Amino acid sequence: MDLTAKYQAINQRGTELLLAGGDIDPWLSDRAADRRRGLSLIFTLPAHVSRNISFALGKLREVEPGQYYYPAQDMHVTVIDLIRATPDFALTPEEEAAYVSAVKLAVEGGHPFEVAFRGLVTSGSAVMAAGFYQPGLADLRQAVRHHLGVHKLQLKERYQQTTAHVTVARQQAPLIDPHQDLATLATLANLNFGTLVVDQVELVVHDWYNSRKRVLAKLSL
Repeated sequence: MDLTAKYQAINQRGTELLLAGGDIDPWLSDRAADRRRGLSLIFTLPAHVSRNISFALGKLREVEPGQYYYPAQDMHVTVIDLIRATPDFALTPEEEAAYVSAVKLAVEGGHPFEVAFRGLVTSGSAVMAAGFYQPGLADLRQAVRHHLGVHKLQLKERYQQTTAHVTVARQQAPLIDPHQDLATLATLANLNFGTLVVDQVELVVHDWYNSRKRVLAKLSL
C-alpha cells in the first residue's frame, strides 16, 4: 500500500471538511456520560515520539486552544479493533479470556516491526500523526483476524485498518480560524517525530480516546 498517497487523500478530504467548519465530536462536551467501550489490540508510543508529537501539538494549540488534545500517555496506534466501541459493550470474564488466548496465538507467530512517524494530517474531525510501517503490522492484523475466525470469536471492526496513524487531537468546538489552522498544519506536515520498534502489544478494553483503559494482556512479539 502507498501510505503517502493514503495520508495525502485523507488530508485532502479533511482540508475540505475543515474549510466547511469541520466536524465536532459531540461526546467531548460530556465525557462523564460517554459509556462507549470496545476491545482493541494497540501499541503505545515511546517517550521520544510522544514528546515530539506533543511539541507539534503546542503549535496547533496556539491557534486553536479550544480543541481536545491527547495527553502523551493516551497516544496509541490501533493494530485492530476487535469489537468497536459502543455504549452496550459487554464481555464476560470467560469471553475476555477466550479473546486473550486467540490473540496470544496470533502474536506468537509475529515478529517485531518498525513504524516511523512523520507529519500531521487532518481528517476534518481529528488530527493524526502519520505512521509508516513495515509489513509485520499488516501480517499481525491478518493473523488476528485468522485466529478469531478459528476460535469462532466475533470480529466487529469499525473499519479495516490499513494505516498506522496516531489520533492526537479532536474537534470539540467551532474553529476560530480554519485557514490559520490549516496553515499551521502545513508547517507540521513533514516533521519527523521518530521511529519505534514495536515488540509488545496490548489487548485492552478502553474508551474512544484511550483515556480509560483496562489492560487484559501485554503480549511480546
